[in-house]
Amino acid sequence: MVKLLPVIIEQLHMVGMRRLMVLSGDSAWVEQQLNEFQTAIDGDWLTISVNLPQGFSPENAHLLLGREFLHGIFDARKGFHSEALAMLAGTLKAGSLLVLCTAPQTEWATNADLDSLRWNEQLGLIPTPNFVHHLQRTFQTSSDILFYQQGDEPDFSLLNNKPLWQAPTGQPTEQQQQIISQLLKAKHGIWGLIAPRGRGKSAIAGMLIKQFMGECWCCAPAKVATEVLSRHAGQKINFWSPDNLLAYCRSNEKITADWLVIDEASAIPNYILRELVGYFPRVLLTTTVDGYEGTGRGFTLKFCASLAHFTLLQLDNPMRYAANDPLELWVNEALLLQEPTTQTVLAGNTEYKALTQASLAENNEQLKAFYGLLMSAHYRTSPLDLRRLLDAQQQHFMVAKAESHDCTYLGALWMVDEGQLTESLSWQIWAGLRRPRGNLVVQSLAAHSYFPIAAQWLSRRVMRIAVDANYRRRQIGLTLLAKQKAFATEQGLDFISVSFGLTPDLVAFWQKAGFRLIRIGSHKEASSGCFTAMAILPISNRAYQLCEQGESRLKRDLYWRSDLQEFAFETDPQQQLVTDDWIELIGFSEFKRPISASTSAIMRLLREETNGLPLLRRHFVLCEPISKICADVGITGQKQWLKRVREEVGIQVKQYQPALLAEIKQKITSSCL
Repeated sequence: MVKLLPVIIEQLHMVGMRRLMVLSGDSAWVEQQLNEFQTAIDGDWLTISVNLPQGFSPENAHLLLGREFLHGIFDARKGFHSEALAMLAGTLKAGSLLVLCTAPQTEWATNADLDSLRWNEQLGLIPTPNFVHHLQRTFQTSSDILFYQQGDEPDFSLLNNKPLWQAPTGQPTEQQQQIISQLLKAKHGIWGLIAPRGRGKSAIAGMLIKQFMGECWCCAPAKVATEVLSRHAGQKINFWSPDNLLAYCRSNEKITADWLVIDEASAIPNYILRELVGYFPRVLLTTTVDGYEGTGRGFTLKFCASLAHFTLLQLDNPMRYAANDPLELWVNEALLLQEPTTQTVLAGNTEYKALTQASLAENNEQLKAFYGLLMSAHYRTSPLDLRRLLDAQQQHFMVAKAESHDCTYLGALWMVDEGQLTESLSWQIWAGLRRPRGNLVVQSLAAHSYFPIAAQWLSRRVMRIAVDANYRRRQIGLTLLAKQKAFATEQGLDFISVSFGLTPDLVAFWQKAGFRLIRIGSHKEASSGCFTAMAILPISNRAYQLCEQGESRLKRDLYWRSDLQEFAFETDPQQQLVTDDWIELIGFSEFKRPISASTSAIMRLLREETNGLPLLRRHFVLCEPISKICADVGITGQKQWLKRVREEVGIQVKQYQPALLAEIKQKITSSCL
């Protein structure tokens, strides 16, 4: 069999293409074949695997971005990390083979998939038959995939009717030169070079550095990601990590660079990018739109759209391999990476329909329509979401569709069940002693807010909601939520929840839908540059009472927040210590409640207790850095400071609330038995 591969590889080099080989069998046989391949055929044979020697961890696949390799192995026998597959495929150059290793095809769908631990919420390890069957359908519909299954003869053939490929000469193409000329003439502004993998984005960035007569600086998530850029620059680049560059810009009034080139820009948190671009007269941002990281489209939709003096640049033709590359076509089909075309506005009524996971798995047109709408409208949608959508448990789906058009979706809603945790587990989460997988909102309401009881009730969380751009402002999103509330009421749920990035528009939308804001995170998320907000739509009477308590407590806590002034939230000036505050202080002093969750209660304690609490007072009242406090009092670092301030609060708790302390201790210790 190995004798056939050199001929196939030779053709791939000649036509500038790459192919997928599916290698299926038991582990010993698969590894024997891999050894023979690597012995017979020269190449990098970059391997992503949790088992194979020299295997690259799937979780670290993002470190491969911006680099090029010849031949790759993706080991899916134990689990299928979909984003890692896409990233690996994106690094392979013309003439490459990507070997996908699987269990025997007849067993694959019933095997437990380790990757399901990432996305199956609290429900844990499961087989993923729907995703496996989806992949197997894509194998059957592509005539260019090479199959080799244990016990069978290899199903190999050459590609048909492919023209010879003219490999890049190192000189810019006509399209690239047009972009470079435009950039070289620029006096000021921000440009975004956004295209799929292999289109020559990094090459253009390097050529710009080479041809520009002034000073250029380069920034990227990791220096290794600038290999291609450096090669085309033909010189040593002035590289900065994002954090170091930001620190330098903040501390220097004059920046000498004429251009800042940021490669793999969408992998850098938006709030860092936003500040960096303000320091330079000219900025070039390069990124992919393939959705590997779940940020490419968000980079365009959310970040670039908010920039002044922004110009979008696009590259269409692949450079790393020829057009209509079989591997790229298969990856796009298997992971639904390509954004759907914009829909034509249709006349007629809008219908609302619940979808089942089974119907999405069995109907490829439904799946593409639903997932495609999420991908085009939501910045975080990534191949992980495809896996979750197809196989995760306790999912619920609803669509708004055009009348008489079964797979023309105007709106999509995706939800997951949460809650029904035991009382003991809920209190352990509150105490900071446990943080099991899943249950995003209700765990957060226990761990960072006042409500361990919310985790014990039955609720449903909105994971994604999207409306086609041509149909917005027609109440479609609000109607989807209203219909879900009606279903949830019939099913006896307590509430519907949502977690979202805090922006004025999103606050207004969720409040208009009846959701009530009860938690705002203490820091901005790196992925969105926003504070996390959590809101619930109450259904049961006890959920309405929880909302009243949550809104009241949030108003008291917001009194101490100076970082949310742009939202003009209502605050409560009544800041006397109450029982809820003492419970929070007990959680902080006696258990592992984070200081971010306890800050407002600590501030109220400091206001009432004017003596004592010296370490807390110096930090929260006098605003002294923790490092200075530690140096002054002779303690080593933030962990020791945190231990000491927990002790400070503990003294107050024991003095003023001994009975409540005993009650809470009993509740937590009994729950741990």
